[in-house]
Formats: sequence, structure tokens, C-alpha cells
Amino acid sequence: MLIISITVVNLNLSKWKKRTVIDWDIVSYYSYLPALFIEGDIDLKFVEKNPEYFTIQNKMYFPLKCPNGNLVIKTTMGMSVLYLPFFIVGHICAKLFGYETHGFSEPYQLFIQFSGLVYLLIGLWYLRKVLLMYFNESIIAFSLFCIVFGTNLFFYGSVHGAMAHVADFMLAAMFIYFSIHWINAPNLNNSVKLGMVGGLLVLIRPINLLFFLFFMLFRVVTKADFVNRIKLFITNYKYLLLIAVIGVLCFTPQLLYWKHITGHFFFNSYVGERFYFDNPHILEGLFGFRKGWMIYSPIMIFSLVGMVLLFKKHNDFALPLLGLTVIYVYIVLSWWCWWYGGSWGLRAMIDVYPFLAIAFAVYLQRVYRFTTRIKRTAISVLLILVIWNLFQTLQYRWGIIHYDGMTREAYFDALFRITKSPDLEKLIKIPDYEKAKRGEE
Repeated sequence: MLIISITVVNLNLSKWKKRTVIDWDIVSYYSYLPALFIEGDIDLKFVEKNPEYFTIQNKMYFPLKCPNGNLVIKTTMGMSVLYLPFFIVGHICAKLFGYETHGFSEPYQLFIQFSGLVYLLIGLWYLRKVLLMYFNESIIAFSLFCIVFGTNLFFYGSVHGAMAHVADFMLAAMFIYFSIHWINAPNLNNSVKLGMVGGLLVLIRPINLLFFLFFMLFRVVTKADFVNRIKLFITNYKYLLLIAVIGVLCFTPQLLYWKHITGHFFFNSYVGERFYFDNPHILEGLFGFRKGWMIYSPIMIFSLVGMVLLFKKHNDFALPLLGLTVIYVYIVLSWWCWWYGGSWGLRAMIDVYPFLAIAFAVYLQRVYRFTTRIKRTAISVLLILVIWNLFQTLQYRWGIIHYDGMTREAYFDALFRITKSPDLEKLIKIPDYEKAKRGEE
């Protein structure tokens, strides 16, 4: 169902023909590949030599100028690592079928677009393997169905499949799986896999270092469990060192790149952008009409209900899931652009959906134990929310829901519309991005 639906969406939009796949953030994620393998110039000197060609309008390279005058790619290179196999196939097809081979023509765009589907499927495969340890097939199937089609995950696995969120979703699911296996059996094989997945997660987004909270706290319920976890880590310190070394090795290419370009091993390329930890937008991010997570993915409220139920059932997950979710929400909603630009819903939350899927399955497990009438009612509510999410996703695609300026008035005006409201421009409020950078929005 997922393969067919996303393929139909992708073919219907055919974004690669308009060259709108590698765009905005994705240009930065991707630029390492054509710069290194096609232009042979990671310093991006070719951009300076031909500024009329490599423009924002042409959607080819969006470098920033660092203090020493060199051009630096804004984002880290983790997504380029994941794009690499699709880039290679795109490059071969471009040569075979006579397309431009600068890295941004239709074949490259086509395969980068479908990378989202591949990584979403892998993520769901590993998430299912995790859930199989604790739940039956019926609960797992319906949980995965709701997480994909009832949230903005479907949109970012299809329309914006090249964004980093689905890749993060995949790696987070793998990280959970290998963490559980390492806790059960600390050995060389599990350590190597955990180090590689963890390192790649951080290479995509340094904030993903938070995911190691799950590794540290899984199955820690009591004080005695905490003491035993410390003992486990001390006993297997060599494997912990191996995980750390592999993780650092994964990030080393980024450090070497920054050193080469900027003269420093660590460099903040997000110039003028920062976190405001003293002014997080928790309520607006969760319940506001601009991007509220519970407004545009309301089905996830049941994941939060499941998190409460974790303390009664499957309490192995209670502390790590609750701790990770609370800290993650606080950090992502402390970012200056807490609504994350033009996007569908609060896209930053997609990265932790594998963790939240466990809590969602716990809620569903509880529902399945109720009487038939209550069970059918609860499942009907979930199905309605899935349909509602897909309808709102279409509204977003049609421009009925604005990409960054929604208000309460605009939301209720658009509620059941299938055409754009003539009053939309009057009802929305476009964020002041410059004020937001100063922490005033």
C-alpha cells in the first residue's frame, strides 16, 4: 500500500521534471556530492568563477561565506552519505540518456526523490522488528498504518521525500533495534552497528546525539536497574569505547571538511541562527495553529496517552521515552524558527516517531483489551483521524492551508474547504523571520 501510494503521488507530481526535488534545504544536504564527484572541487571555487550560473534561481549550491572568505556548505554531510547510491544511479542514467551531468538534472532529481520511499520502508522494517519483541502482528500493522498515514510522515516520505526527516526516521528505528540488542548482548557485532548508526544520526543532525538517552536508560526502572546499567557499561567498557570511536570516525569527514574550509575543526555555519532556551515556544509548537503538532497530526495525542500507560505496562521504555520526548520537544521548540519554515505540520517531530510509535502501540494494546464496542469506537476514531490527516495534507498541497502563516481564523475558515479561500491572505499572519532570529517572534 505504501509503495503504491507514494509512487502514485511521486509520478503525479513529477517534481524531477520541474527540478524542484533538490531545492531549499536539500540543496545544502546534497551539494557535497556534485561538488566532490563531478566538479572535483569541494572548495566551491567553481561557484565563485561563474556566479551568474550557480544562483538561487537555478537551485544549484547555496554556500555561505565564512570569515576567512571561503565558501562553506551550510549543513552537515550526513544526508549526502545516504543520497550517494541514488546519486550514482542518477549520474549513470544522465550519461546514458543524454541529460546534463552537473548533478542537478532530471535523473538526479528523480532518484533523490525516490530515496525517501526506500528509507521509509527500511525504517518501517526495523520499527516492526522492534515492535515484534513486545506486540502481536495486528497491533503492529495498525500502529504502523496510523503512524504513516495519520501524520505528516506520509507527506515527507512522498512529496518531500528527499528531506532529512525520513532518513532520520529510518536511522532512529535502527538505533532502537540495535540498542535493545546491545543491552541484551554486548558484543562486537552489535557495537559496530550501533556505532555506525549513531554516528550517521549525528552526522545528519548533531541534535540526534540525544537519542543515546534511549541507549543509556532502556530497561532502567528502579535505582537497582540504574546501578546494574552502570555495572554493565563498566564491564563492557571496551565495547562502549568502540561505539564512541566508530561514531567519531563517522563524523570525522565533517570535521576535516570544516578544518579545510574554515581553519577550524568545529564551525557553526548557521550564521545568525540560534536556540533561545530561555524562550521556548512549547504551547505554540504543540497546540498553535501555525504549525501545532497536535493540530496537524492529532492522532499522535494517543502516543502521549500510551506514554503514560508505559509506566503500567512495558515500563522498560517509560523513562527513556518520556525523558527523550520532553528534552527533544524543549530543544526543537527553542530554535529561533520554531515552526521550521514553510512546511507541513511540525516536521521536526518526525525524527522521533519511531520512539513514539512504541507508546502508540502500547495505547493500542490497551484498546484491544476493552469490550468490542469500545474497541470499535476507538479504532473508528483513529481511522477518522487518518482520513482527516490525508485530507489536510491535500489542503496543504492545494494551498488551502498556508505553509507558514496559519492562524486560528485561517484554520477554521479552511476547515472543510477543497478550494483556496478568497480571504486567506487576510486571515494569515506571515512570520517576521528577522524578528524571530532575534528571539522576538
